[in-house]
Amino acid sequence: MSTDKKVIVVPKRLSGQKLERIQLPHPRTEELCSYYIDNSTETVLEVVTVDMKGKRSWLGDGWVHSNGSLHMLTPIDPLFIYLTLITQQSQTKDDWKFVDIDSLGLESPFIGKFVKMQGLKQKALDKLCDFRQISEDVCVAKIDVDKVIRWLKNKCAAERMPKVLESYVSEFENDELKEQARIREMTLLVSEYLLPFWNGKLFKEYGGFVKVCDSEKLAAKAASAVIYDAPESYTPGIAPPSKAGSKQEKPKTAKEKQLEKAASKSKPITSFFQKKKAD
Repeated sequence: MSTDKKVIVVPKRLSGQKLERIQLPHPRTEELCSYYIDNSTETVLEVVTVDMKGKRSWLGDGWVHSNGSLHMLTPIDPLFIYLTLITQQSQTKDDWKFVDIDSLGLESPFIGKFVKMQGLKQKALDKLCDFRQISEDVCVAKIDVDKVIRWLKNKCAAERMPKVLESYVSEFENDELKEQARIREMTLLVSEYLLPFWNGKLFKEYGGFVKVCDSEKLAAKAASAVIYDAPESYTPGIAPPSKAGSKQEKPKTAKEKQLEKAASKSKPITSFFQKKKAD
């Protein structure tokens, strides 16, 4: 295990809790990533790293840490992880099959700890699955596509869009397009946590945001059509518009004109060292 120290920023409400580091598959890439869990609140936190590339260090009370990178723990909806885990086991070529939900934990001890959080597991069954309680200890489940799409569309609601992204939608001309643009931005954010299968399903539900894309294409076409004609096409006597940022040449002063005239009549210094031609 690495003993390299890290500076980690934790949400204030969890600063006094004992967090456990585990490795779970990333919901989109399926690659193992580090997460921290708080078993008492069944909170899952992902690690977001601000890499300073060796250009910063941390200085504390009596210590110096050469790695100046910052690691922030931010809450993630664990249902994204559940969606990937159940999709991997439940999806077949033509349909979805029932799987023992607890068998997901057999893949690794970390996943085992994850599925043992009972409240979280029940939430995943309610929001994502069609499930059957076979016995007190055995529950089987399969993906319910309608439930998943309903849950994802709720995640992509326009009112959920962070204000920092408002500049991306302000350019659209009417409220309908702005609403669709907000939903699209949220869909792009959510897609960072979805397998390609679910990403495609979600975009299809919104018709691929055709109206928003068409509006953007028209705006881009209009912007590219604004060009200047060749100078010779302007009406004689009217100067073409100057380019933004170009410097206008100042008229020459009388003294500058005299110096320029004198310079045109002067001889280069090398002419004084040339041999004279014999008569």
